[in-house]
Amino acid sequence: MSKTKKQLMSSAPWRVEEAEDEFQDAKLKVTSQPGSTPTMHVPKKKTKRSKDQDYEDSLTEIDPELRYSFQRNFQFLQRVFSIDTVVKPLPPLMAYNVSRNLNFFTRIFTQFFDPEGIASAQKSLGIGQEEKVRFNGRAWSQPQQAQVPGFFIFGDSLVDNGNNNRIITLSRANYRPYGIDFPQGVTGRFTNGRTYVDVLAQLLGFRTYIPPYSRTRGAALLRGANYASGAAGIRNETGDNLGAHTSMNQQVSNFGNTVAEMRRFFRGDANALSTYLGRCIFYSGMGSNDYLNNYFMPNFYTSSSDYTTKAYAAALLQDYSRQLSQLYALGARKVIVTGVGQIGCIPFQLARYHSNSSRCNENINNAILIFNSGLKKMVDNFNRGQLPGAKFVYLDSYQSTFDLFQNASAAGFEVIDKGCCGVGRNNGQITCLPLQQACTDRTKYLFWDAFHPTEAANILLGKASYSSNTQSYTYPINIQQLAML
Repeated sequence: MSKTKKQLMSSAPWRVEEAEDEFQDAKLKVTSQPGSTPTMHVPKKKTKRSKDQDYEDSLTEIDPELRYSFQRNFQFLQRVFSIDTVVKPLPPLMAYNVSRNLNFFTRIFTQFFDPEGIASAQKSLGIGQEEKVRFNGRAWSQPQQAQVPGFFIFGDSLVDNGNNNRIITLSRANYRPYGIDFPQGVTGRFTNGRTYVDVLAQLLGFRTYIPPYSRTRGAALLRGANYASGAAGIRNETGDNLGAHTSMNQQVSNFGNTVAEMRRFFRGDANALSTYLGRCIFYSGMGSNDYLNNYFMPNFYTSSSDYTTKAYAAALLQDYSRQLSQLYALGARKVIVTGVGQIGCIPFQLARYHSNSSRCNENINNAILIFNSGLKKMVDNFNRGQLPGAKFVYLDSYQSTFDLFQNASAAGFEVIDKGCCGVGRNNGQITCLPLQQACTDRTKYLFWDAFHPTEAANILLGKASYSSNTQSYTYPINIQQLAML
């Protein structure tokens, strides 16, 4: 017996399991009257109520944004949707996909909108895996269009947005209450709402969030991808104590696969692809786990006995320099490299460390300062000719988090020493558990859990680094200036 459409759709490989379709079984209907713009609505079953009530129900309208887009383009698409008018003005990569899928476009846009047709078109175009949630715009007004064509992200749990969801690891966040304030809900982000790179993407003018690499293929990669993985580090073994993860070496390798896939959209024109990637922004935030889940975990790793703090920082920087140079060889030219934050002061450390002289673990903070100092010098070397044509920006996360601690009350934070969600001393001995009750007012907390900042903190850190007028946070220029290069 053949499967029903509902069964086929539920097993379709391109469906994102975290997202729910509000109109999963609905058929969209287009109606028009002389002299008016066609409207699109979801028909409802008739009831025994009055005729006027039935008519109102039959015209229950769908999402206003989708309706507006359809109404604006419906008549034009019916009249002139042809290969000549559509393909000729487009760049080669878009022309290739549109011409290959012209029948899909014609059927979908001029005849009917049904879930199966849309999903099929998305799959064939490689855009079925994109995160469709649009920015809510509550925090600030965003630019009208993206300042750069693509945004590629490398890092750990501070910026992971779902790559760890389907691997065997303790470092995952695809359960409630993570995502409690995020428009899409639970996605694998290690905070209550937006991460730092979500905020940065909004400031850069992107209309939707950059999707995780694990669910992104095809033409969607041109807009960027997030390769970050919770527990990942510069060293391959970092984070093994928590299970599987994607190290920086593997993230760079994944980006190499992305570049190979992108070549076909430029018809093998290496110069055109290089020019395109040269306009994109790259973000890399690594190093935190190389200390938290490696050097300062002597029961699991021997690195603290194998290296002094200076020697370990030097070893990390040597590996990191090679990895960033590989990104450069693959096409990265505008790169943000972030230092490690003040991780000796996170709730996890406050719950484990006791000292009369400082509330933070200064042993960790001092080790971090050695690494950060070397990383800033590395950025200088890259910019002074070691990587010709590249522009690196050093993001001083240590200074920005230090200032946020010192001025927390002025920024609206009332709790800076414990997580909004967690277990034990400072809510930092065990991280946020599934279905655990989180604090009510997340905007008053600096930390969401034992390790990660709240969305409120991410917004402040993102805005500070994007348009900073001082080199205290971004060096030698800010992120807005980098985007304009």
